[in-house]
Amino acid sequence: MNQPVRSLTANEILELVFKYLAEVSSSQDYDEIIVTLANMGRALTSADRCTVWVVNEDGTKIWTKVAQGMDAIELPIDSGVVGTSIVSNERIIIDDVYTDNRFNQEIDQKTGYKTKSMMVIPMHDYDGNIIGAFQVINHLGETDRFDKRDMERLTLASTYAAETLVSAKLALEIEETQKEVVFTMGSIGESRSKETGNHVKRVAEYSRLLALAYGMSVEDSELLQQASPMHDIGKIAIPDNILKKPGRFDENERHIMNKHAELGYHMIKNSQRPLLKAAAIVAYEHHEKWDGTGYPNQTSGEDIHIFGRITALADVFDALGSDRVYKKAWSDERIFKLLKEERAKHFDPKLIDLFFENLDKILAVRDKFKDIFDEVNETSVEVKKIEILGAYGTKSKGYGTSSFRLNRNHVIDAGNLLDGLDVASVEIENIWVTHSHLDHIVDIAYILDNYFNLRSKSLNILGLPETLKSIQDDFLNDTVWPDFSKIKLVKSDEMAVTYTPIELDKEYEIGESEKIMAFKTDHTVPSCGYKFTKDDTAVLITADTYSLDNVIEKIESDNKITSIVVECSFPSAMDNLAKESKHLTPKLLFEKLEPLKRDDVRLFINHIKPSFLEVIKEEIDQYKGKWEPKILKDGDFINF
Repeated sequence: MNQPVRSLTANEILELVFKYLAEVSSSQDYDEIIVTLANMGRALTSADRCTVWVVNEDGTKIWTKVAQGMDAIELPIDSGVVGTSIVSNERIIIDDVYTDNRFNQEIDQKTGYKTKSMMVIPMHDYDGNIIGAFQVINHLGETDRFDKRDMERLTLASTYAAETLVSAKLALEIEETQKEVVFTMGSIGESRSKETGNHVKRVAEYSRLLALAYGMSVEDSELLQQASPMHDIGKIAIPDNILKKPGRFDENERHIMNKHAELGYHMIKNSQRPLLKAAAIVAYEHHEKWDGTGYPNQTSGEDIHIFGRITALADVFDALGSDRVYKKAWSDERIFKLLKEERAKHFDPKLIDLFFENLDKILAVRDKFKDIFDEVNETSVEVKKIEILGAYGTKSKGYGTSSFRLNRNHVIDAGNLLDGLDVASVEIENIWVTHSHLDHIVDIAYILDNYFNLRSKSLNILGLPETLKSIQDDFLNDTVWPDFSKIKLVKSDEMAVTYTPIELDKEYEIGESEKIMAFKTDHTVPSCGYKFTKDDTAVLITADTYSLDNVIEKIESDNKITSIVVECSFPSAMDNLAKESKHLTPKLLFEKLEPLKRDDVRLFINHIKPSFLEVIKEEIDQYKGKWEPKILKDGDFINF
């Protein structure tokens, strides 16, 4: 056996893939392609040997071309570990094949080779039919075993191989093979960032539809369709710790991530092939914006190549409607609203109009290429997140007031439960209230009113004793609204509402590895903020407050706190009103954060009054100093 090898870096993976890309693209011989793909699989997984097996025409046998100058090996389709993988459509990892009765030891006995570890992954064509399998033998790493990461890499190789073999079989012409390689290379870029191969399929189809609607020729529309999968190929060179980060990027990480457009362009810009020349344009310009605020070159309007403009719209539409490691998929209504708002800002206005004129065709494509997730596609890192149901300081059309969903049954405040959750608010069992002001409690009334007949458990309102008394005496008091603590639910004998007083600085369990703790804040009525902890990481949510002294003390004394949410209600010109109502302005906010010594905490800002939104955004940029704050919107997530 060879000496143990180290794990490949992203750049080394890139170099390997492009090395074999060049070899496959230059070959028109089916047997040669199989051998080349096997060499790629071996290199990507640090295996001693790799074999690409192909199912024959009548589906009864599997065969492989082991090496140049040798005859093909042909076996019954259900033979050994490979046959089992193909027949059962199962990915298989075996640490010691001699303990597995599916392994045929006769081959080792004849050749003198000692097989130990093995991994096999079936290959599928576009219709999901199994056309063969990838088999790698004897990992050369220190543990000499294949693991989940090897499986991810072999999955990429198998996708590449399957699509290349299908293309070669249909037409042994270099141009057709090149098209399949380009598409798969785009899939590899997406797969490293935990997106799916179907994402690039959808973007390709959307791009073709929009190009035809724009008036481009059939030939150019199909060229764009074939090139658009390469739009994010530069991601292959972005480090994993940035590419797969579930939370927001800091300034340096964002700079590195934005480099993927230039990296992708430089990878393929020197090719003279029309397809790769088009792919280079797409990679370079799909993050430019119509108004000139995009990257990497801040190109604007029609100076952005039409390929870049079309792919930008197709990519954003699909990304918003798909689950990602850092967010949940948006609703169609929300996506369409944003696209209309970004007309002549982010996107070519003509393309936006054409998008909606052809919406039925676009949605048909999305339905055809839906994502299907399995254990390999899912991230192995659990994302810790808080959903922002309401982010603003007063209720207005399109703006909800304060509410944070911690998990299925627990929320902080009830300013926007109905719009944020609709019927899912039936699942809410505990509302942790920060204080008694209406914008933080209003939807307690409405979710009870709308879904009373569906609830089987009491709605438990938790908060400071003074806060609960105010809600009982002044709100749910049979005058302003019914006193639901006296009314039984239809589906159980429990009362519709219960009240539970809480103590400051005491932790309460609210889920598996999840805790919440109230801390004192500074407002015009008795108030508190909350620290939400999951596993070993915490977020501090201040709610309405003026002084941040206690907040800073908490952060400095608790390294679990990685993020803070702080309110900022008024523009700095309204300094007096802010002080009298015990709220913050941008100027006050960053002055009060100045004593904080830690520089590893992320800052989220909420509770802005919508009528002051634009001016407050400008002032936040003016006063933020070292901070890189994110202004929260309804529907956002805090990943921590």
